[in-house]
Amino acid sequence: MKNIMRLIWQFVAIVGLAATAGGVWYGVPALRGGDGPQAAAPDRTVKPINVVASPVKSGPIATVVDAIGTLRANEAVTINSKQTGIIRAIRFEDGQLVERGSVLVELDDVEARAQLAVAEADRRNAQQLLERSRALLTRQAVAEARVDELTAALDRADAAMRAAKARLQDLVVTAPFAGQTGLRRVSPGALVSNGTAITTLDDIRTVKLDFRVPEAALGSLRPGLTVSARSLAYPTETFTGTVSAIDTRVDPVTRAVEVVAVLPNLDLRLKPGMFMNITLTLSTRADAVLLAEEALIPLGERQFIFVVADGRAQRRAIGIGQRQNGMVELLDGVKPGELVIVRGTQRVRDGAPVKTEAPAPGRRRLRRRQPWPPGAESWCFPTFRSSDRCSPSW
Repeated sequence: MKNIMRLIWQFVAIVGLAATAGGVWYGVPALRGGDGPQAAAPDRTVKPINVVASPVKSGPIATVVDAIGTLRANEAVTINSKQTGIIRAIRFEDGQLVERGSVLVELDDVEARAQLAVAEADRRNAQQLLERSRALLTRQAVAEARVDELTAALDRADAAMRAAKARLQDLVVTAPFAGQTGLRRVSPGALVSNGTAITTLDDIRTVKLDFRVPEAALGSLRPGLTVSARSLAYPTETFTGTVSAIDTRVDPVTRAVEVVAVLPNLDLRLKPGMFMNITLTLSTRADAVLLAEEALIPLGERQFIFVVADGRAQRRAIGIGQRQNGMVELLDGVKPGELVIVRGTQRVRDGAPVKTEAPAPGRRRLRRRQPWPPGAESWCFPTFRSSDRCSPSW
């Protein structure tokens, strides 16, 4: 038994020494003779990585601020009656366009006309008495004080007559400006008093848009800037206007300033109170350096891109500015005309050889493929080679 165990241990030792010698032989190229230096040299025939690259372009870009706002009429008022009375006639329809001075409502004016007649009679009497006293004054048949007293009485009669005319005019309710009437709130024969709402009147041929922007935009904010607004009621349309006024104060709570823009509304589709999504253009630069956003490689707080030079990818740190419609403004690190990798950056390393293709004009749709392993679901994403790579999701 001892001899058998000794033979076994000797066999294990021989196998171990053989394995160690083989590892040294394959691990140390110099032991293999003339092929050692060739094996130690790096492989110069690495297959280039297929990527999509696009040149950096120069074009216009705008500095914009997004906000939300509410529409209000250019002019708006609730039509009331200054006098108490019974409505005799209504001269407008719901939603009617009226001009300034158009008659909207007439109140019963019988009593007011009678009061005006009394005032006119009193004025005529005061006029006659004054004329007689002046004639007597020339013959010194009346005191001059009496003439002064009758002159004052005539002035009071004139004032009373004007007041009676004003009360009579107040029984006719007219439009203070041109606009569109709202819903009628009263009916003929109704008794109205001061403060009773008859209807509303809005001038919406031009509408005002109230919104707020951060105080950081104050340096570029000024009247005349272009505003683009969109509404859920008209999702495919954009309404354009201009900034007309800027508040003189910044809200100390929100640190925002209120801005008013004016939008033309000749077709009367925009209504006061509507909610609007706003894009305010603060400035526009015509020669900005632009690149597709998908080319950016964020790393912490810094941004990088891969530039193609001499068939190899070179990683560069860049500074970015405004973003707009899938494009980003490059502030430094690259010049217009340089070729930048926009797709395939995940497989590229600094200094790696690459084979570039131009961006496809349209996007290919995802294509369903046989799941692998069996029973698993997978989607095939188009790559830049002739075949597709599948990403299993089991």
